[in-house]
Amino acid sequence: MSLRKYAEIYRVQLKNNFVREAVYRTNFLTSVLVDLIWLGVEMSLFSVIYANVPSLAGWTRPQVYFFMGIFFASDALFTTFFQRNFWTFSDLVNKGELDILLTKPVHPLFLALSRYINLTASFNIVLGLGIAYKFAQAAGFPGGWHWLRLIAWLNVGMVSALLLRFAFSIWIFWTERSWALSRLYYQFFAFATKPDTLYPKAIRYLILTALPFAFIGSVPARALLHGIETWEYGLIAGVLTFFFVFNTVLWRRGLQRYQSASS
Repeated sequence: MSLRKYAEIYRVQLKNNFVREAVYRTNFLTSVLVDLIWLGVEMSLFSVIYANVPSLAGWTRPQVYFFMGIFFASDALFTTFFQRNFWTFSDLVNKGELDILLTKPVHPLFLALSRYINLTASFNIVLGLGIAYKFAQAAGFPGGWHWLRLIAWLNVGMVSALLLRFAFSIWIFWTERSWALSRLYYQFFAFATKPDTLYPKAIRYLILTALPFAFIGSVPARALLHGIETWEYGLIAGVLTFFFVFNTVLWRRGLQRYQSASS
């Protein structure tokens, strides 16, 4: 199927999700309120820390707030386009809903990961970018055309979150429920909410390789503020490629193991 057909399918799904969000307007306000509280708590934590020290592992207060803006916007991109699909990912296998997707003339994984779009989370993208913009100059961000680099790094963060979330969810083909692994994902996700240089070497190595949660916000923020080494670009490309291949192999193995609801 051509890319034009996929784009048309995605347009229809966007329309359907917009209608759904318009019906449940209170959900938008609730989501915004919850995210504002979470962001306020995180910023308050750093405010307390910086009231006692001028910098933290080389990060000044404006730089940490700039990081938080980048992280929040990157995570909001993933939440907007993919997160809700993982909430129902286990139902595809356990309830046999994957049967319907397998009969469509479209790649089933495309439908599995794009059926639900959380348009209310798009507000958080704007909020995160606003925070990054507010503290950019004080943090040492050069501005100008460098804002174009921000677009690329936000996409790196979104793709990293997608690959990681999928890697924790795909095991539903071999387990009855993936709730335990989902909870484990959110435990590790806490590492993404702080700059990677704040952690001990062992943890930092972990979140830059085997569990690259640092790619969601920390590495993009460092790259935008200070630049990163050539080997770090290679590390990012290598780790993300590994997760893409790893997820692809597990998806195909899972389909071979899958038993439809009618069998």
